[in-house]
Amino acid sequence: MVVAMSFLAASDAILKLVGSELPVGQMMAVRGIAHCVFLGLGCWIGRQIITARGLVHGWSMLRGIAEVAATYLFISSLALLPIALASTLVFCFPIILTALSGPVFKEHVGPWRWGAVVAGFVGVLVVTAPGTSAWQPALALPLGAALFVAVRDVSTRFVSPDVSDGSVSLTSAITVLIGGLASLPFGWAPLSFYAASWLTVAGLIIAVSFFTYVMAVRTGELSLIAPVQYIVILWALIYGLLIWGEVPGPRELIGGGIIIASGLLILHREKVQHDRLAAQHNQKAPKS
Repeated sequence: MVVAMSFLAASDAILKLVGSELPVGQMMAVRGIAHCVFLGLGCWIGRQIITARGLVHGWSMLRGIAEVAATYLFISSLALLPIALASTLVFCFPIILTALSGPVFKEHVGPWRWGAVVAGFVGVLVVTAPGTSAWQPALALPLGAALFVAVRDVSTRFVSPDVSDGSVSLTSAITVLIGGLASLPFGWAPLSFYAASWLTVAGLIIAVSFFTYVMAVRTGELSLIAPVQYIVILWALIYGLLIWGEVPGPRELIGGGIIIASGLLILHREKVQHDRLAAQHNQKAPKS
């Protein structure tokens, strides 16, 4: 997960770097070509079993569609917002996921997690400041991306265990590529060697990020690996400061801190609940 998030942040920085030259869909397509090539090569080297059934698995396809929507919204936000601000708002997705767990997934959400959800949304309000001069419509883009990231992560958990990590990653990569190519009729810009080179590099590192992320989510203990995702915000702060001279204001720092703290509290309470259910199950299990 550390590798996945570090590489994801680097890819985001590259997309922001070349974003002034190319439309969002074109960047998705150009990076997507390199992404599919490198990911396919990685699957071949790693002897991943790629089958037609695995590539078109229903939940994997839904994951890919959610990835297209999240990618388009987030890349669009990078051209309009500081990279750290956009990254922080995207990471309200654990809060959204928890808010949906009760009514949609019929899961029990206790008072601690509901409190974290409320606090998280307060953090979003602090950052976005709706109804004031600080509000801008672009702030809705990473929030929309967060909703689709939540859908993506739920879908990942439902993919059949016999579908390889490579198939899941490749389905998402191909779907994002197709989503980018679909923007061609709306007009693309001339592709410079500078932009093509950077997007090729982005394709390589996002391939590593996709593959390691799927491996982490499907094989690791979620309560352990999920908090590590927030390292992407640290990288975004570093890139924003060093490359674009972006310094977050007090409102962004306070609101972002609330969002991160709420997400970590949700993850902690999920672990507590998981451990409690596991202990109850062990007590009920027959003794051998």
